[in-house]
Amino acid sequence: MIKEMNRQTKFIYLLLLVASISGCASVVALDNSALPIASSCQVKVWTSKESAIQEGKIQELCLITGTSSMSFSHTVGTAIEKNKSKACECGSTDVYIQAQDAGTFGTASVSLVAFRFLKKD
Repeated sequence: MIKEMNRQTKFIYLLLLVASISGCASVVALDNSALPIASSCQVKVWTSKESAIQEGKIQELCLITGTSSMSFSHTVGTAIEKNKSKACECGSTDVYIQAQDAGTFGTASVSLVAFRFLKKD
């Protein structure tokens, strides 16, 4: 099964594992062209990349990995709520869920991609 995974998927699972062990979120910039937004920005969560691009072309800005660690509820929803605001640091108010783990070791983890919609021509 591991041999069948592509490099990006292996990398995502590695990031999720590291995040779940360390209990903190990580943010990896994919594009540094956007300026950060105030940390209190409202972030919309899209269920997948496909659902986001139905609204138009997107530009991916950063990869956010995080867990539900240090909370009372260890669900994927908790992990999303706890970590989605990191998108503001990347200059985004939108994220889509790239990967999720409901908590094999008791802590849920997610991989979110912060993006922005490109202007229509």
